[in-house]
Amino acid sequence: MVKSVSRYTSGPMKNFVRFLPLLVSLSASAQSTADAIIARELQTSRAYETLGHITDDIGARLTGSQGAAKAVRWTTQQFREWGMPVTNEPVMVPHWVRGREEARLVSPADHNIVLTAIGGSVATPAAGITADVIEVDSFDELKTLGAAKLRGKIVFYNNPMDMELVRTHRAFEAYRIAVAFRGAGASRAAEYGAKAVVIRSVGSASLRTPHTGALRYDPKQPKIPAAAMTAEDAMLVHRLLARGKRVRMHMILTPRTLPDVMSANVIAEIRGSEKPEEIVLIGAHLDSWDLATGAIDDGSGVAMVMETMRLLKEMKLTPRRTIRAVLFMNEENGSRGGQQYAKDHGKDKHVAAIETDAGGAAPTGFTTSIKGDTLTALETRTKPLAAVSANRFEVAAEVGADIDPLTQAGVPSFGLVPEPLHYFDYHHTNADTLDKVDPKELAQDTAAIAALAWILAE
Repeated sequence: MVKSVSRYTSGPMKNFVRFLPLLVSLSASAQSTADAIIARELQTSRAYETLGHITDDIGARLTGSQGAAKAVRWTTQQFREWGMPVTNEPVMVPHWVRGREEARLVSPADHNIVLTAIGGSVATPAAGITADVIEVDSFDELKTLGAAKLRGKIVFYNNPMDMELVRTHRAFEAYRIAVAFRGAGASRAAEYGAKAVVIRSVGSASLRTPHTGALRYDPKQPKIPAAAMTAEDAMLVHRLLARGKRVRMHMILTPRTLPDVMSANVIAEIRGSEKPEEIVLIGAHLDSWDLATGAIDDGSGVAMVMETMRLLKEMKLTPRRTIRAVLFMNEENGSRGGQQYAKDHGKDKHVAAIETDAGGAAPTGFTTSIKGDTLTALETRTKPLAAVSANRFEVAAEVGADIDPLTQAGVPSFGLVPEPLHYFDYHHTNADTLDKVDPKELAQDTAAIAALAWILAE
């Protein structure tokens, strides 16, 4: 859930007070340059070309995989070829490998169940698990049923996303509510002796497509297998149980958790001309889930960040403050890249941070951690963003997972908000592929990121 923004009225407020004069001093020429950046990106964008290489030529990039390692090498080489200093900063990351995943109903009738293991899940026994399915829709209901009814069973969390929220452009709010059962459901059910859990996939649409994602095991509870089944299969199980049928499922999952491996955050910079020690960070996460090629999550964000740096270099623009691009590793199943960056660079003088990790649809604006007079000042100086409909700012305490440690420390933070209506149709599925991204909309997103970064750096 979104945290309160009240913490910004205390200690970290000094960062916002320091930020305000930067906005007041912004010159008309800086806004004119932002206009030129947007126009140039819309006319000559190479973001889609970059995204195409990331998705089609490199492929899936789950941490520990060959794809993740290849992505680090290729993005590093691209930054270098574009003429900017680039470093790889080590990050130790988890290495989880998906295996066989099968399920069937064995009563009251034979039905194939389409599911996928939740990231980080342990395996079933080699022969699988066969057990009665018990449906719940809340953690309170687990407590009510207790171990007497749940021991040895497969717990089924039936919690669809609220489609009214999705239709009213609040898809991320709907996601945050439903995803709680993916993250904590296994351990909460294990507390009462459950043998395994299945959830209804956390998604806003389905053509019998399961959605994966990460879970978090409570070290105090046994680790039990966890999977997500399609919306269609979840509705089938629900209908059968509602009719009073005894539903038994056979499930086989064979994932493995291998030893952690060394990976890296990829960091490139365009050094500032007047205040190089002051940093405007732009970031996205380089890893993806393994089911597809991570075009919307978060290859599009990586392409925006890389294209911003390429564009500024091509236009021979040198900002007053340093613009630092960070491609974080391991946002999907651990956020270790963001945590490691904060550990390595927490004392750096970040004056702003921008993250893009919400897909590549047309931009609608930004979330931000700043508010009050500072936000008002910002809004009057970001009028160039109106050219791509990105001049709307909405206050939020959490604007991006990888920059969250910086946000928590009071760094003024921003998160790009592309139109979210269809984002969770494909999120964490085998349908997250290049064809889901429109080149013109990706260019508009990039123009918004580049212009905002320039304005903040000026």
